[in-house]
Amino acid sequence: MTLHLLKASPNPLALQVLASQPPSATPPTIVLLSPRNAIPLLPQCTVYRLTENPSPQEENTLTYEQLLEMIFKADRVITW
Repeated sequence: MTLHLLKASPNPLALQVLASQPPSATPPTIVLLSPRNAIPLLPQCTVYRLTENPSPQEENTLTYEQLLEMIFKADRVITW
């Protein structure tokens, strides 16, 4: 699995590269490190938002502990 970490304001080049990813059996996983970022429309990717206190109503949120687990399980980690 390739894990992409997007900082406070995602780089337009990063979004362009991620949007151009061909569909695959294991889609790229994206974690937005800033809770203020709007989730980009990337249908071929799995997108999560990092948050300290996820609420049950919010989908695709991660705690810091879950992010750490993902980092250690990933084959590659790319920060943008």
